Amino acid sequence: MSEEKAQGEESNVSPWLRLDTRGGAIVWSIILLVAPFLAYGPVTAVVGDELQAGRIIAAVYMVGLCAAWTFSYIFRVGTKDMTYSKQLKAYEDAVIAKRFEELQEDEVEALISDLEGDQPKIPGTSEKDKKVKGSGWRPDQY
Repeated sequence: MSEEKAQGEESNVSPWLRLDTRGGAIVWSIILLVAPFLAYGPVTAVVGDELQAGRIIAAVYMVGLCAAWTFSYIFRVGTKDMTYSKQLKAYEDAVIAKRFEELQEDEVEALISDLEGDQPKIPGTSEKDKKVKGSGWRPDQY
């Protein structure tokens, strides 16, 4: 439900202005290429020297772009929106799905009943037997 809302909200923005579309990449690339040329006239008028205005624009432009890229990278790492993270998540989901397919019917029913909270009572088991002994790690987990 929340994904549908997020997709609905994103669709309100024109595809030409969204950064995750080809149109948005083209438009924003053009804007970033033209912006320094448009700023050259006003900066020259304020500073008075054309060479100094060019240096100021180049410095501000490059520092700004480097800072924006760095902050976007840190944000993507923090939210795990990286290619590796997505591939790892897809791989883990595929492994879980494959293992679920390999389960027998009675094992699937047992898992479903565990998830629903209807744990079957097995004679001879007690609360003491349910505790994990050792590290809990098994080589076949991965």
